[in-house]
Parts: sequence; C-alpha cells; structure tokens
Amino acid sequence: MVFARMVSERGDKDVTFVVLSTWVDRLRGLLGTRADADPVMLTRCGSIHTFGMRYSIDVAFVDEHGGVLRSARALVPRRLLSSPHAYCVFERPASEMPWFEEGDSAGVAAIIVPESDYICEENGGVL
Repeated sequence: MVFARMVSERGDKDVTFVVLSTWVDRLRGLLGTRADADPVMLTRCGSIHTFGMRYSIDVAFVDEHGGVLRSARALVPRRLLSSPHAYCVFERPASEMPWFEEGDSAGVAAIIVPESDYICEENGGVL
C-alpha cells in the first residue's frame, strides 16, 4: 500500500491519502468502508460514483499539475460526478475539516511506502 501526503499551495490543507491505482481498487474507492475510513486518491480517474455508499463523501478532481478542477462537499449516495480533464480524484468521508476547493493547487509533500511493502533484491525479493 502506498500513501501520498498532499498539501495545498497555501498550506491550509494537509491530507494523507491511500493511493488506489488499480482498476479494481479505483472502482471500489471508499465503497464498503465506514464513515471513519482513510481518505483515498484514485489515480488516472476522471469520474466517480457513490452507488452503494452508506455515507456522504467529499470529492476533489485534480489535474496533472495539482490544480483542483472541481470539488464537492458531502456528496450523497447514488450520484455520479465527473471532470473530463482530471488526472486523479481525492475522496474522503464527509467532514467539516478543511478540504481542497476548486482553484486550489495541491502538491505532493511526501510519498510513504510502508517498510513491509519494500522489495529487497539482496534477499531474493523477501525481507
């Protein structure tokens, strides 16, 4: 599992996301989680759905340069939302905490790969 810590240009938003990059993971997103789930980043994604969700979510569509193209707060279940020029989507359970808004610029502050996910060539790929 990989995490990305994203910070707004002004520094007023700082969120660590679980990065979901496979087709299956992106399709699932926050589906099947509880309202206390970790925020997720869906890579190579320009549309999302909330069918099957049990709670509302905050969503931000981001272009390849970190510009927030579209944002929605407390998006209710059974909805579709898209932004054709988005490169990735940030999602989290709806919250009153600061969130990325249209016009913000988000940058990568850190990429975190837990030690258990490292592959060590010296030991035949086993830690």
